Amino acid sequence: MNTILESFYDLKEILSSFNNLHEKYNWLLTDLDGSFPDKYLDYFIDYRIYNNGMNGNTFWITGKKLTELANKEDIYFIWGIFSAFNKKETINLDMLKEEPYADGNPNFWIETPAIQHPKAITELVFWDSSLILLLSKDKEMSRNLRNKFKKWKDLNEYNKKQNP
Repeated sequence: MNTILESFYDLKEILSSFNNLHEKYNWLLTDLDGSFPDKYLDYFIDYRIYNNGMNGNTFWITGKKLTELANKEDIYFIWGIFSAFNKKETINLDMLKEEPYADGNPNFWIETPAIQHPKAITELVFWDSSLILLLSKDKEMSRNLRNKFKKWKDLNEYNKKQNP
């Protein structure tokens, strides 16, 4: 189920709508831009930091640690992709071939957007401090988000209206 929120929310608000369902996954964080202090790097199972700032950096975190991270007051994301994976799935960040991205990605604005990483179950997108997108195979997670944020729209329908 693909969903768009035409308002911006912080990570804590979005995760709270999932009613802890996100904690049954491990998460790959990519294409991040925002406030993310280095003091929180211990929350991650693995990460790669490059010299060009946050862009291009990749992070691997459990759902439980993601909840703890989201509760920090000095964290926010302007752009970013949070991809959920089954806990049995492992990602080697050095061998990452499919690196999901938000900034400049036209594939969210087609008739039926798809999750970028082929093994991901859910993709949460922070879009330029203005939109939140959720592409998910976990229908319960999508329903929970839609129940909390009453002004949600179906992303596929939204795109059809924008591009008739």
